[in-house]
Amino acid sequence: MSTVNRTKLAVFALLTVGAAGVGATPPVVLALAAVTALIPVADALDRTPAPRPARRPAPEREPA
Repeated sequence: MSTVNRTKLAVFALLTVGAAGVGATPPVVLALAAVTALIPVADALDRTPAPRPARRPAPEREPA
């Protein structure tokens, strides 16, 4: 996970815990928890897939 997304994850996790500790309404806490849970998903979707290995050419056959 990138450093930026780790920072976002930490900030939103602290906001969620802080909102729950202060006594925010449950929908607010659940919304913050949902956003926090989506950060790793967004990071995984943002990554480019590894390039596929090159295929070997078919062996040439000698004429009979």
